[in-house]
Amino acid sequence: MISQLFILSSKGDLLIYKDYQGASSSSSAVDGLYLKLASLPADQAPVVMEHDGGHFLHTRQRGLYFVISVRPDDSPFMYLDLLNRLAALIRDYCGDLSEDVIRLNFALIYELLDEILDYGYIQTTSTDVLKNFIQSDPVITKPFNLLDLSSVGLFGAETQQSKVAPSSAASRPVLSSRHPQGDQNEIFLDVIERMTVAIGAN
Repeated sequence: MISQLFILSSKGDLLIYKDYQGASSSSSAVDGLYLKLASLPADQAPVVMEHDGGHFLHTRQRGLYFVISVRPDDSPFMYLDLLNRLAALIRDYCGDLSEDVIRLNFALIYELLDEILDYGYIQTTSTDVLKNFIQSDPVITKPFNLLDLSSVGLFGAETQQSKVAPSSAASRPVLSSRHPQGDQNEIFLDVIERMTVAIGAN
């Protein structure tokens, strides 16, 4: 059983954190654990290490640390496979695996974790099965292109429009496909934004 799962950036920033037992604080465990992880050579295999009385298992993918806290008597191979599968699922849903992708799609990743793990117990990691339950759409990051400057604001800053992906969530039912088809409990909502701007010469 997993008690904690978190994803750290290459600098030690906490990107994703999920506590399945509610027993410990995240900041103290993460800071000390990151110092141990950063001292390991870059080509070292995933390891199980002990920190503050907890047993942590980690794997590093594309500069990100995927870390879980497990019981000492659990099999590390099953959890290594889970961490690798989680990284593959993020790539499947978001198109890439990087710190920016995780920051932009944190809601989708938390939704994935809620379906993959139930109170720390693994449920499913199949992309085909998870498609039936995941309602969030990914925010796709585009590489910077000098020919397409429509999403660039003043001094090269990203505009709010470039951070928002088009969503088809308004056309999806509120209830997932787990419920019987006989129920007609659906809500559809259209949101329209309008803005009027007056620009003066002075």
